[in-house]
Amino acid sequence: MKLINIPFIVITISTLLGILMGCRLTIVPEIVVLSFSISICILGVSWKRSKRMFSKGHSFVIITVIVFIIFGIALVKIHNPKNYPNHYSNHINLKEQPYDIGIQFYIKERLKPSSYYNKYVASIKLVDGKAVHGKILLQVTKDSTQNVLDIGNTYTTFTALKPIPRALNPYQFDYSKYLHTQYISHKIVVLPHQLIDNHKIEYSLGYLANQIRKTSNLKLSKYNFNSTQLSIINALLLGQRQDISQDVFDNYRDAGAIHILAVSGLHVGIILLLLNLILKPLNRYHKNGKIIKLILTILSLWCFAIIAGLSPSVLRAVTMFSFLAIGIKIRSKTSIYNSLFISLFILICFNPLLLFSVGFQLSYLAVFAIAWIQPLLFKIYKPRFYLSKKLWETFTVTMAAQLGLLPLTLLYFHQFPLLFFMSNLIILPFLGGILGFGILVILLAYLNILPGSIATLFGDCINIMNIIIEWIANQESFVIKNIPFSTSMCIVSYLTIILLVMMFKKYERKKLYGLGVSIITLFSVLIYEKYVISNLEELIVFHNQRNTTLGILENQQFRIYSKDSIAVKTQHFLFGNYLTKNQATLDTVMQLKNIYQYKKQTIMVIDSTSIYAIKSFYPDIIILSNSPKIHLDRVIDSLHPKQIVVDASNYKSYIDQWEISCKKQKIPFHRTDKKGAFILK
Repeated sequence: MKLINIPFIVITISTLLGILMGCRLTIVPEIVVLSFSISICILGVSWKRSKRMFSKGHSFVIITVIVFIIFGIALVKIHNPKNYPNHYSNHINLKEQPYDIGIQFYIKERLKPSSYYNKYVASIKLVDGKAVHGKILLQVTKDSTQNVLDIGNTYTTFTALKPIPRALNPYQFDYSKYLHTQYISHKIVVLPHQLIDNHKIEYSLGYLANQIRKTSNLKLSKYNFNSTQLSIINALLLGQRQDISQDVFDNYRDAGAIHILAVSGLHVGIILLLLNLILKPLNRYHKNGKIIKLILTILSLWCFAIIAGLSPSVLRAVTMFSFLAIGIKIRSKTSIYNSLFISLFILICFNPLLLFSVGFQLSYLAVFAIAWIQPLLFKIYKPRFYLSKKLWETFTVTMAAQLGLLPLTLLYFHQFPLLFFMSNLIILPFLGGILGFGILVILLAYLNILPGSIATLFGDCINIMNIIIEWIANQESFVIKNIPFSTSMCIVSYLTIILLVMMFKKYERKKLYGLGVSIITLFSVLIYEKYVISNLEELIVFHNQRNTTLGILENQQFRIYSKDSIAVKTQHFLFGNYLTKNQATLDTVMQLKNIYQYKKQTIMVIDSTSIYAIKSFYPDIIILSNSPKIHLDRVIDSLHPKQIVVDASNYKSYIDQWEISCKKQKIPFHRTDKKGAFILK
């Protein structure tokens, strides 16, 4: 039986709880350090009183859990760059910065571009001549003459640091929250000509990896690879998905094969098998062949991880495989769980906010589910032939991973591709060959000895894979979309899955009772949330640039009133997630009116026509739309509203003036550009 280090698992889970608490609580770092020091002393005293770890009573266990919870809190505070005096935020007044400042920075990472900007993570070196540090988001306006900025290049610009805006409409993806998990809270937006190239390189592993990727792409571009093929090669082998078109990305997502494009444990495992095959002769022809093979394997895996950009999934996979390989070498009995939790503990010690990375969560859950559930599924049926055995093995691995990821996938993406097994069954058996072929193609291209016929053959392999994925993705009836799934449902679902697997592993009556209770709880949560949603009624003024958009939700039907027409893509951006979360359907999209009656409240929309004078009419709420040329003080004196609402269709200068008027008149003022969408329950 493989040994599992239960105490270390407890330590890791306690540290994770501490990280969650550290991100929620506002605690002075000095207090955290003092508490940790005191708790360590208490733990030391408790250790001396225990002959063996976890052997006597529960006091030592409780103290250990408390110590590592505090350790998790300390990790969050230690890694937060804002807690250090040389962080840029401690040298400039970010709330009152009316002028441009000189900023020198270097490019740290290239991000996926948007429709209007090329985006990068930049590391600040100087602000107005002061040496500082910290990461920011750099947005460079797209220009037909502009080249992509290289990692490591240093630039200077004169501009203002701006906070990254939070999501301003309900249930929208919050990009600022996502960047916060990477310690990025400000951005600069510049035109290409505003960047002054310092012709200086900031050398790092990231710079070296980028040069390797850049050279590889330069060599490959000499052959007949089209842009789609090159983007897939970069994703499969070099860990860079920035250039994949949205259509191709959506196809892989809808086919349940997005993990193929994300370099992860699957790719690292295949590369590990290839390395074992290549290095196998060392076991025979050298007395220390096993040790040399281990060292070369680990070094090769980490080199690949660096070239692939050290994404969370790659970090998890390479760290786990490294500890697994070392554990197997040190002793014959080892556990994948030990390697999993050790790698998790080490990675969160270096970067605690990795815990909030969706890829990091999915990666660890998938491996844990495969290790725990797949052996149980595999025992259900014992194939006689090699091919049927491999097919059954692929099926059980896929089912175990999907079962482990299902609640989290529904929580984050609200869709489930029923044909995930087909895409995995068709692609996975050949993925190892494609990866091996791809590595060979890149090496030969790098050495300038790649035959054109080999390059064409590899391009055809990628085309065939894309065609298969596109065909599977186009079976829209097999992709269940817009599935409402809350955090409560996710937690209870995981509890149900855990109890189900435990009972399947070893039947006990108390486990059956526990499973029954969890299923009842699951349905109770489902019924309660359905009841709450079915009774939800509200009016929303959305934050929509240059267009006033008002929505009314009643009986899970959503009516939209808009000044101008709204494109389907914009509809999805504004209220797609809102409809999914509230299990509502879009009823109609109608022309915006000037007067609305909602729950005994009268709402008036004053637009650019500036027509508002109606006898004996006193609205409760006034919505200002499309920058009407009005004197707001006179409007307030005439109509006596209880609330003024201003959306993103108005000029900012007008909004600022109106806000001052409302403060003088002591009228509540809601501006969607700062407070987000206005919601009236």
